[in-house]
Amino acid sequence: MAKDVTTYTLKQALAAKVEDHIEIAVEAEDGTKFKIRATADQLDALTGDLETILDGDDVEDAA
Repeated sequence: MAKDVTTYTLKQALAAKVEDHIEIAVEAEDGTKFKIRATADQLDALTGDLETILDGDDVEDAA
């Protein structure tokens, strides 16, 4: 990742559909709060990435 990226540890996240996009409200453990605005296609791609990662973890746990 780039040097100018700040890493936050997730405390909670909520998602909602707002008009033609989806908003994810995020709160980090340090109290930082922000929103992510994304299209359904962007979130579909993210979901696919997360499923691949989690499926890989399940395979490693079974080994």
